Amino acid sequence: MATNIVCVNTRPKHIMISYAWTGTQDLVYEVAEQLQNENIPIWMDIRNGLGGNVNDGMAQAVENSAAICFFMTPEYQKSKSCRKELEYADKLEIPLIPCRCRADFKPSGWLGLISAGLMWYDFRDLSDAPVNATINKLINYIQTNIFQMTPTVFPDVDGRTLPVIFRNRHQYRAVTPDNEEFPLCNEQTKLCHVDSDNELNGHRFTSLYDLDSTKKMSMPLEGYEKEALVTLEQAVQSIVHLFNDDIHRYVYIAKQNTCKANDILTPDESAAIHLYSMQWTPVIDSLYIHLNRALRAVNRQALTPWFSYLKLFLTALYKLPSCHMTIWRGVKGDLSAQYNKDEDIVWWGVSSCAVSVSVIEQFIGKTGTRTIFSIEAINAKFIREHAYFKEEDEIVLTP
Repeated sequence: MATNIVCVNTRPKHIMISYAWTGTQDLVYEVAEQLQNENIPIWMDIRNGLGGNVNDGMAQAVENSAAICFFMTPEYQKSKSCRKELEYADKLEIPLIPCRCRADFKPSGWLGLISAGLMWYDFRDLSDAPVNATINKLINYIQTNIFQMTPTVFPDVDGRTLPVIFRNRHQYRAVTPDNEEFPLCNEQTKLCHVDSDNELNGHRFTSLYDLDSTKKMSMPLEGYEKEALVTLEQAVQSIVHLFNDDIHRYVYIAKQNTCKANDILTPDESAAIHLYSMQWTPVIDSLYIHLNRALRAVNRQALTPWFSYLKLFLTALYKLPSCHMTIWRGVKGDLSAQYNKDEDIVWWGVSSCAVSVSVIEQFIGKTGTRTIFSIEAINAKFIREHAYFKEEDEIVLTP
């Protein structure tokens, strides 16, 4: 009697980053880093390796791809390896995501043919704002169209969450952010869903992205200390493009709510902390989300627009007394595999914590798979008197 053996590939799908080594490495690394910061699994030859046989390794990387994100340059068009992997992906009908990198280059020949009719992402202007905006669009597209997950980035320029239509040869669908029935797959199942007002208010204490830990040392946080102390209105001028004009409304609210009785901080320093603690709709547009994304970025130039605000914010935190106590933070899901005994782990962002585990349980519940961090803090800062949600007794760890 014959036995049929079925082999099931359980390897999680990833976004394959396809690029030529010459000329685009810095850009490609930054894009890859930002994708990983949003919990999007990626594959890059220089990070993941190709195993014993180069062709077999490349074929497996393509076959296990949810999509191929490729960066078009003259060097890419000339590369036989790049052509081979992209044409193989096209043959398998794996979605292709083209990125244009050079203002003086337009794809032609085989590359022009394979990219024709595809929606491409424009990295040709390498100034900070356009690159960041394009990365946000790319993240949103991958989250909603490729992994069909709840988006964490909303790049719409008017600050509204509108239905968006994406098109390529392999799929055509309308993506409505209000749709809550996104099937999650692979690593995306670890993502935290904000589905109630209670969870929304506690997002700073339970955000998975802010716990993005790494054993890799980034460049030190420096340069902001040379900035002059200015008003909060002046401090946010260089980051207005991230929030549109709405940031001025939140600054006004923060200044109105500033603690007047405390003589440790100036009104603007107190308001800087208040602004950090505020959450607005959608929560992903809140200032602390953007700030922590910049703090986690490998490219420290992403922090430059934040220098003036950082000077005001960190000056305020350093003036507050330090707390030496046990504090708490938690997320839904199991993160134990990321934390090994006696290993040094770095949280590069500002980490909001609670004074008791019961506060965390209000946000993530008491049942189900959860990870709760008990932290023996030495220099934590108690910001309750300056925070928007005073009932949360918020404590922060500085970056």
